[in-house]
Amino acid sequence: MNAFGRSIIKLSFGILVGIWAGSAVWSQSALSEAGIGDDDQFLVELEAYVKYGGNIDVIDGMTGKKYTRDNPVVKAVHSNLPKIMGGLHKKLLELEANHMKYQMTEGISHAQKLGDLAKLFGIKGFRLESDTWLRKERTILARLRDRPFFKIKEIVVWEEDELSAIALRSNERGKNLRFNGDTNSWERRVLTEWEVNIRSRNRFKRVNKWQGLNLDTNRGFHISDTLPGNVYTSAFREVNVYYPIIVSRNEDPEEQIQSLQRQIVKNLSYLYDPFSWAARRNTRFRTKYARGLTSHMSKMGYRVHDREWFDPVICHFLNDMVTVEMYGLEEVYNLFGTQRWENSRYLLGKSMDPLNWHEGEGRPSSSGPRNPKVNLKFDRPDGARFVMLDMYLRYGYSFAENLRGKLTNLKKKEDPKAIIKQAIEEVSGVPADTYIQAALDAQSKSVIQYWKKF
Repeated sequence: MNAFGRSIIKLSFGILVGIWAGSAVWSQSALSEAGIGDDDQFLVELEAYVKYGGNIDVIDGMTGKKYTRDNPVVKAVHSNLPKIMGGLHKKLLELEANHMKYQMTEGISHAQKLGDLAKLFGIKGFRLESDTWLRKERTILARLRDRPFFKIKEIVVWEEDELSAIALRSNERGKNLRFNGDTNSWERRVLTEWEVNIRSRNRFKRVNKWQGLNLDTNRGFHISDTLPGNVYTSAFREVNVYYPIIVSRNEDPEEQIQSLQRQIVKNLSYLYDPFSWAARRNTRFRTKYARGLTSHMSKMGYRVHDREWFDPVICHFLNDMVTVEMYGLEEVYNLFGTQRWENSRYLLGKSMDPLNWHEGEGRPSSSGPRNPKVNLKFDRPDGARFVMLDMYLRYGYSFAENLRGKLTNLKKKEDPKAIIKQAIEEVSGVPADTYIQAALDAQSKSVIQYWKKF
């Protein structure tokens, strides 16, 4: 048996195991994924963390001056906030370092397997460049090790019994408060701007990321420029955060302290995500392989027509084979659904909210469909890739070897759709068009069923 046959048998065994494998939870940030905001023990253990450096001013929101009232809630939050920020920073660094270590080893293994498989299909030379692999992520991690990204500049204190629309009129800090008539309560927001200044010998480039979060609903927005690969650690500016709190003299101080501290941890677990510069966490790392192989293949010759269709089809199919072996079939469905329905570039927190509270704030809104639908077609790369995946899941080695033989023995350029259809008919014994339609229906249902279960 040749090397390809041995590889496919190994992959086929991976399918049997992978179909029953559990899927990972992919959240927006390491802190939110770890459930820090829901972990009361985190607050109990804060004394063990290194305190967050720097002084935090306490400002009276109404006057804009230093807050001087004797309020135990404000005193406690002011005292504990450096420890909360220190704990979050240390936890973020720990989580991301472990995640990066995993990706550096697992990612290299994935790419090697994909490169070996692609070579058998005549796509030679694909490999990860060790010096560029995860370059942006490694730079961000190095910056995170050096010092925190976030700098809490002020706690802005608002006395609840003094709040009114009239009192807040023309108050600059008051722009981050609003009264919600539906809930009959005041809501707060934090707006941040992350700035990166990249200087080279002949040019200067500024890259920005804007985030906002409703601190009471944890709904917000994320708008980011593209971070270039040549970024360096000193290019990142500190992010200034002005955190508003509302205190009441009519409520139990200890209950207010605990509630505010839990809110701070929950809020910052969404906001404090420097790695979203590289990509959204729910797709970060996961899309690199098929995209990288497609880019690599586009630069080389191959004896088929319609390369715009064929290149992504064959590259995603080969990557699907490796994915099923390494992580299970559910990862294919999860990533496909995440890219379609859960990867809004503008979403931050629990759901999307552009936080357009005042005139002139026109941030875009975006949300996924309430009832996700899949409309796969063979003439589109996604559809053809799922048809081939369906064949592979049912026939494994036979289909992959048949297709490989046809593609690697071409003497002149031919129609790739005809080649794939011929392989389908020869291996399945079913007319290609009949099988293709059945496979499209089956895979569409599988994706939707998985997504609803997920």
